Amino acid sequence: MAEANTKKPIEQKIDFTYSVNIVELLKQLKVTIVMSTYQSGKIMLMGAHNNAFDIRYKEFPRPMGMYAKGGKLWAGLGHGIYQFANFTGVASTLEDGKTYDACYLPQSIHFTADIDIHEMEYCNDELYFVNTKFSCLCIKNPNSSFKPIWKPPFITLLQPLDKCHLNGFCTRDGIPRYVTSLGTTDTPLGWREKKANGGMLMDITTNEVLLNDLSMPHSPRWHQEKLYFLESGKGSISYYDFKKKKAIEIATVPGFTRGLDMVGDFAFIGLSKVRESATFSGLPITKLAKRVSGVWVVNIKTGKIVSFVEFTQGADEVFAICVVPHTKMELFDFNNEYSKANYIIAPEDIEQVRMPETVIERATPHFDKGNDLFNENKKEEAIESFKKALAIQSDFLPATFNMAVALGDLGRYDEAFKVLQDVIDKDGSLLEAYDSLGFVYYKKGDFINAKVQYEKILALDPQNEKAKNSLMVVEREIASGK
Repeated sequence: MAEANTKKPIEQKIDFTYSVNIVELLKQLKVTIVMSTYQSGKIMLMGAHNNAFDIRYKEFPRPMGMYAKGGKLWAGLGHGIYQFANFTGVASTLEDGKTYDACYLPQSIHFTADIDIHEMEYCNDELYFVNTKFSCLCIKNPNSSFKPIWKPPFITLLQPLDKCHLNGFCTRDGIPRYVTSLGTTDTPLGWREKKANGGMLMDITTNEVLLNDLSMPHSPRWHQEKLYFLESGKGSISYYDFKKKKAIEIATVPGFTRGLDMVGDFAFIGLSKVRESATFSGLPITKLAKRVSGVWVVNIKTGKIVSFVEFTQGADEVFAICVVPHTKMELFDFNNEYSKANYIIAPEDIEQVRMPETVIERATPHFDKGNDLFNENKKEEAIESFKKALAIQSDFLPATFNMAVALGDLGRYDEAFKVLQDVIDKDGSLLEAYDSLGFVYYKKGDFINAKVQYEKILALDPQNEKAKNSLMVVEREIASGK
C-alpha cells in the first residue's frame, strides 16, 4: 500500500544488478518492462539495447497504478490519471542513437484529487480503476472526480477512510470481474487489525468471496484461462482452482509481491523490501533473512524463477508492472518539446488538417516560441529558438533581428553587432535594425557610429521621434567629449 505522503521524494542514487539472461529474455519476447515506484517518484523503463540491459528513469509525481493497451498507457500520478499515447512517427525521429519503436506522449489528464489510485484496466471504452481511499471501483467522469460503479457489499458509505484497502482488479472476457482487498472491514483503516491474514479475493459480478484469510493479496490477473494473484505477505504467486475452490501456489520470491503482468508463460512480478513496522509486522516475509526489491520473472508452468532485476540501492519499493510490446520505447512528460509539437487528430478531421510543409511554415513555430521566451525574459532560451528557426530558413530576417536584440539585452554586443549587420546587408530598409545597431554602438561607447545609425533612420523617416531622441542623447555624449 502507498503511504499518504505527497512530499517530493529524496533523490538517491539507484544501483541494481540483474541475471545474465534478462537481456536475452526481453529480446526474445520483444518487450519493455515499465515499472512505477512512488517512493522514488519514478517510472522506470527496462529493456534491451545493443545486447545490453538498458534502464532509464522518468520523473513523475508519486507514480502508482498503471495499465497499457492498444498503444495507450494510463498511470495514476499525483492526484490524477494521466493518459499517454504512442506516437510512432515521433519514435522514428528520436536522435540519441537508439532505435525506438514506440514513443509515449501525454494525451490527457483527469484530476481525481487524492484517492490513492491502485490498479486499473481499460475495457468497453472505459477505464476502470480502484479508488482505494473510498473503497470502491470507479470509472472516469468528465464532470466529477470519479464515478463509483461497484463497492464491496460490506462497505456501507463511501468515505475517504481506506476501510478495507481495496487494491487489485482485473477483467475477464472484457467484463470487470475480480478484486482483492486486505480486509473486509467497514471502519477507518480497519483492515490493519488482521493484515497478516485478513485479505480476500472476490468475484464482483456475484459478490462471491472466492478466497479469504489471504496475506495481503494484490494484483489478480486473468491469463490463459486461469485466475492468478499475488499474496504479498507471503511473497508468492498463486492461481485459484475453481473446481477445488482453493489457491494453488506456483512460486515464492524474496520480497513483498505487488505489481504483476504476464506474457505467455512468464509472470513479471514486482518485489518490494518491507521493514518490520506497524504496517508490515507479523507478515511471513518479514521472517526472511534477506528481502529485496526489483522485478522477478517466474515461469508459471514450472514455477521456476527464470530471471530478475534487483535494486540494491535507491529503490526499495515497486508499485506496478506493465510489460509493453515494444523492443525500445520512450516516455515523455507534458513539458517535453515532443509533447508540445505533436498532435493526435481524429480520422474525420484529418482531411482538413495539414502540418507545416514549406520552409517558412516549419520555421515559424520556433520563431513564435522564441518570442514567447523573450517576453518571459528567458533570453538565452529565446536565442536558441531563433537559431532553430534560422537553421530551417537562413534568410528569416525577423528571427535574425530578434536574436540580435536578445544578444544585446544580454550584453553580448559583439555577437549582436554581427547579426544586425547581416540583417542590414540583406534589407537596408529595416529601421529597427539601425535602431538596435545604434544601441549596440552606444553601449560599446562608439557614439560616432551610433549617431550614424540614427541619422540613417531619419533619412528614411524624418519624423521618427525615437530616432530624434536617441540622436540627441549621442550628440550630447559627443559634445561632452566622452
